[in-house]
Amino acid sequence: MPVSSLPCSFESDVQLAKRAYYGIGGETRFIAYPASPSELADLLIWNREKCYPLALMGSGSNILFSDAPFPGIVISLKKMNRMFWISGNELFCGAGVENSAIAEELLRSGRAGGEWLYRLPGQIGSTVRMNARCFGGEVSEHTSGILSVSVDGRMRWLAADQVFHGYKQTSLMGNPEIVTAVLLRFPDIRPRHEIEKLMRKNEQERLEKHHFDYPSCGSTFKNNYSAGRSSGKIFDELGFRGEREGGAEVSHYHANFIFNKENATADDVLRLAARMRSAAYEKAGVRLDLEVQCIGSFDRALLDNCGVAYTPDPDDASRGWTGLLSGNDDLVPAELYPRMLFQGPITGYHGMDHEYPSGVFAEIEQLASLEDAERNPGLPLLRWTTRLNNNDAFLVNPPESVGKGAFLDGLWQFSVSELFIACGDRKNGYLEFEMTPQGQWVALRFEGPRKKASGCEFLSAEPWIEHIRLLQGDAEFGMELSYELLQPFVSEGAIALQCCASTGKGEYGLLPWWKDPSKPADFHQPGYFFRVPLS
Repeated sequence: MPVSSLPCSFESDVQLAKRAYYGIGGETRFIAYPASPSELADLLIWNREKCYPLALMGSGSNILFSDAPFPGIVISLKKMNRMFWISGNELFCGAGVENSAIAEELLRSGRAGGEWLYRLPGQIGSTVRMNARCFGGEVSEHTSGILSVSVDGRMRWLAADQVFHGYKQTSLMGNPEIVTAVLLRFPDIRPRHEIEKLMRKNEQERLEKHHFDYPSCGSTFKNNYSAGRSSGKIFDELGFRGEREGGAEVSHYHANFIFNKENATADDVLRLAARMRSAAYEKAGVRLDLEVQCIGSFDRALLDNCGVAYTPDPDDASRGWTGLLSGNDDLVPAELYPRMLFQGPITGYHGMDHEYPSGVFAEIEQLASLEDAERNPGLPLLRWTTRLNNNDAFLVNPPESVGKGAFLDGLWQFSVSELFIACGDRKNGYLEFEMTPQGQWVALRFEGPRKKASGCEFLSAEPWIEHIRLLQGDAEFGMELSYELLQPFVSEGAIALQCCASTGKGEYGLLPWWKDPSKPADFHQPGYFFRVPLS
């Protein structure tokens, strides 16, 4: 693949000043726009060879890009903008959904608790990443789980208590893991006019404080609650309203806002922020942390004075790099086995409200290293598990006369969980496995979409039985699959996976979702499968 091409939608040589709220930033080599977790994983795996520096951008509402050129890829998630209800009070949101769009959807649905999101600049992925809060609301209070993709291309489902660690603190900050979707809960029902009244009240307060008069990233510093007052109050007391550095100016209405008043540079903003931070400590005895996220190459002295962590630039001792997801020298740490490759909730095939019952989760673990598996091909390489938080998706069962553990043709007519496995390059056919909670199962091999492989036209358990171990437990079921079975589908150290499910009543689900799902639903599209590296 030529260097000038990326494995997803992208733009080249883009002025970041035109994309960020601050209106500040140099030129980036690429902006990439993955539209699904699969496209994001493809980009990350592709970049393991190219070694471009990576940075993550939501809507740019809380980012200060360096004035210097960025020689890598800025990843925008704005195309991951699916939003739909998976149950009466659970709203599934792609990372690129704007906060205000969520508030407006809650208003339409008569669900309270998200009024504070209205007119809060940014996308929900970034809001979760920093555990944003305002007007008494905090995103951690409404988050059930988070779907993320790591820089080495694995997909994980994170519970809220794994992520949130207090005021504007999460395990995702400083961690090269990308939020791709969020499951939010809003159980409280309230009259729409009351919800809208609070939304308008919050909006009016923002307008009265002139939040949007000039380009900015909102609050420059986090609050330090041990100080007993907000950062804005501290800077008020220190007389910072209207203070300037070059084209950057502290707001006359909110002393924790730094505006791009007149063609400010990133250095202008940081010089002013450094003065504010120093004064807060020296004159008020309060140490403050920058809330604005800096990305790119900056003067090290400015980063030090603003308390921003960085990696020294090996080519220029006066500068440092900050805000990167990965760089040329990043190494993925070795892990013990089993190793989670793929994990998350199965959601509606087309991303429509209440399209598939909630509470069904799938995961795939790697059980042994490729090196060990090659020495002993009979070893199980992958474990596929379906977990049920409720049974609503599995109510259409085979007849009782069909025994548990039976190999059953036509299993697709019932409630089933399905696993598809394709070659890492998504060529040369694929495997399909289906299983019910009662243990009935079937396995098929295809050489092309819905075209059964030669010698596999007639279904039989015999070719599979020595390579598959069936698993059943309380509210979970699945299979272990041997390396010998899967070896033909391991390409360049990677394999492509897709979890699906059917209720047997015309309701279909996917993990992860696809960019352009077909109508009617068709799982047999290996080009959309999630490519994940093995180790």
